[in-house]
Amino acid sequence: MAKLTKTIELMERIDKLIKRQATGPPPELAQRLEISKASLYRVIDVMREFGAPIEYCLYEQSYVYTEDVGFYCGFYSMPLQEDIMKVTNGGFNNLNCLTFFTI
Repeated sequence: MAKLTKTIELMERIDKLIKRQATGPPPELAQRLEISKASLYRVIDVMREFGAPIEYCLYEQSYVYTEDVGFYCGFYSMPLQEDIMKVTNGGFNNLNCLTFFTI
């Protein structure tokens, strides 16, 4: 699990540097991230597998995105739709409707 966490942290750092076009050449970036060049290339490959449009720009001497993208790895809360709520709470909403009926 620690390896996965480290990779995600590296991807987040690389993403921030790419957005600022401040990665520098691969040897510099690897040194800044305190990893080997081979590890850097592996992380970049993982980012590409996840769909990141990363290229190295010789003119800028930096990795760049060829399209606008956002990177977020983690969990966030979203409001549930009503039909999903009925399934997840065992139909409790239906029970509330039944209590309004009088005999």
